[in-house]
Amino acid sequence: MTTRKAGAETGTRSIVIADNDVFLLEAISELLRDKGYEVHTACDGLEALQAIRRLRPDHVILDILMPRIDGSRVCWLIRQDQKLRDTPVIAFSGLGPKDIRKFPELSADAYVAKGPLAAVANNILLAIKHLEAKGRGDFEGGTFGYEEFRPRHLITEMLTFKKHYEALVRMFEYGVLELDPEGRILMANARASEILGRKEIHLIAEPLPAVLPPRSRRVIQQMLNEVRKASPPKESRTVIPIRGQEVSVGFSSTVEDGKCTAVLVTLKPREPEAGNRKEGPDVRKGDRKKT
Repeated sequence: MTTRKAGAETGTRSIVIADNDVFLLEAISELLRDKGYEVHTACDGLEALQAIRRLRPDHVILDILMPRIDGSRVCWLIRQDQKLRDTPVIAFSGLGPKDIRKFPELSADAYVAKGPLAAVANNILLAIKHLEAKGRGDFEGGTFGYEEFRPRHLITEMLTFKKHYEALVRMFEYGVLELDPEGRILMANARASEILGRKEIHLIAEPLPAVLPPRSRRVIQQMLNEVRKASPPKESRTVIPIRGQEVSVGFSSTVEDGKCTAVLVTLKPREPEAGNRKEGPDVRKGDRKKT
């Protein structure tokens, strides 16, 4: 299915803005609409990524700390997509310039500091005008609102912890997937991508059953339904064939206030049974050449 660039028919410049602060999101969206932009909103990183892929907007404004997928990861996924990689991205956060450098995935083209609404609104407009005039890649002069900025240390600590968690997961020798409560993939480590035969950028936002063999989808969906409804958290495991090998698939859920907030999936290829294991060359006693 081809996607049509948002605003293409009317000639209106389009923007996708993502922030989990609903009040701030609506206030800035109204300001941008009043300035003549076509605005599409998202309250988390997954929703933002889906909107960006569908609409291919002229500009993207991303909060950094968001549920499901953080803004730096959304930015990285945009840059990996040939159809989207040249989209101008404005990072909108409570991180200071020194903290931003800790997140190399955040390859934004302009940076706007969070602060009082009036100042934020003006700085976002300045950032958009800067990008429309200078284009991507001209970082000089692309920071707005940092003159009297005080970094939000809690945000920095939370992002640092999240990056540490992701780094550990990516080091596991078996496959690991993180899903949202609806079963959509939010993160896949390298081993999971290898087992599934798809790059991470092609797995993100896909429902888990959709990336598995058709004959296994029903049982995986049933297990997902059971795990995400379970309180207290429930763990379960099954074995399915994936790309010619038997893979043990494990599910465990995270539950907060009686509701599932995430599902962790592990993928562990099973070793062939002894009778079916392919052996290498074997020089038996009776077969040895006499010297």
